[in-house]
Amino acid sequence: IILSLYVALAICPIQTHTSSTTIMPILLLAFSACEAGAGLALLVASTRTHGSDHLHNLNLLQC
Repeated sequence: IILSLYVALAICPIQTHTSSTTIMPILLLAFSACEAGAGLALLVASTRTHGSDHLHNLNLLQC
């Protein structure tokens, strides 16, 4: 979805011959990178508080 938004924001100023919105795709990429970083930070924080390091609970070899 982000890639299609990036392409749309990159093509629209080219088709309308305006140069005022050429920064929009770069801002979209910056905000999506910040969103991904915040999501990963929340995932790590919740794993550290609610997760366990007991791998013996994960029994992949049992039927």
